[in-house]
Amino acid sequence: MEQIIFLIIMFICLIMPFILTLLNIINLFKKKKIKENLIDILTFSLGIVLTIILYYVSGFKDYTEALRLGGLEITVHSPIASWSMPTVITICIVGIISYSLIRIKKLDLPPLLVVCAMSGILICSIYIIIFFIQICNKNIMYNAMNGLPYLFIFPINYILCSIRAEIEIINKYKEKNLKPREYNNKLLNLCSKLLCDIDTWPIIAIICSIPLTIMLICILVLFGQRPDEAIKAFLETSDWNLSTKISPPSVTYDAHYLCTVSLRGHKQLVKPTRIGIRRGEKIIVNRQLCIANAFEDLIQEKTPRFHHFIRHIYDKYGFPLAKHIKTAWQADITYILMKPLEWLFLVVLYLFDKKPENRIATQYIGNVKI
Repeated sequence: MEQIIFLIIMFICLIMPFILTLLNIINLFKKKKIKENLIDILTFSLGIVLTIILYYVSGFKDYTEALRLGGLEITVHSPIASWSMPTVITICIVGIISYSLIRIKKLDLPPLLVVCAMSGILICSIYIIIFFIQICNKNIMYNAMNGLPYLFIFPINYILCSIRAEIEIINKYKEKNLKPREYNNKLLNLCSKLLCDIDTWPIIAIICSIPLTIMLICILVLFGQRPDEAIKAFLETSDWNLSTKISPPSVTYDAHYLCTVSLRGHKQLVKPTRIGIRRGEKIIVNRQLCIANAFEDLIQEKTPRFHHFIRHIYDKYGFPLAKHIKTAWQADITYILMKPLEWLFLVVLYLFDKKPENRIATQYIGNVKI
């Protein structure tokens, strides 16, 4: 039963998005649509949910944080600055609402509202294209196993569905054969003629997108966003095409040592303290790791043969065990299980070293022995 549920989830998450994309492409060109309403509902419900889950589960970090290589985290920074998310989300909501108005209401909408909805779709579509430019580089392929290429799928489907909806509503209004009303005011007469000329709607939508964008910017500024936040969302990043920032140097998590692997756990538990140096590479260290390394340093100094025996046993059993630690929760458990050994190491250090805390504090600050 569990295998069946797992297969269903994998089908929904991995296969269904590609099937829906194919159906949306077919429906864009086919006159007789294939289950258009059902496909739209599945596209937007699954697309929105899966995209949000993928983006946040990926564990993206802003350019201000150093990446942790060799750990469980993703190996690139976020393509969108987290502080710009309110602006990004607002643009996406405007695009989805605009599409929904055209798709659901159709001929029940006045021409002016149709044009405004088309403007909202245009703004969102342009933003999606900028997002494509941002993430379409080698990093997206390097991180294929993390599912980053799936970030393309829903935005592509949004554009496909929007083009289809706009073509459909324009054709329906052409069939309706709108006639302009006569007004005493020349400006109103001109506006009425333009709105009744369906072929001018795309041009009017482009023009209307400017005041709509200004209105959105003014609203977002009231909520603490900067006027140019929509662009800075992509510029204030690193590792991507439009990035202008340089992130701190990455630090390494060595997958060979149990104490180092345990640092992949949740920060609240494992309590990383500082950056250290191992074999010329920056690594994260905590007190447990420093105590373990200080203990090995001590026994290597006092009893080289015993150290050689312990190292042989650890290399034989510790390395394979460390390689099986794949999640943060497993790393947390490793950290807890290592606690008794940490206390034992600390007792030995205080019994046989004149300055145990000095030895602990100097681990991983330069030339180290392991």
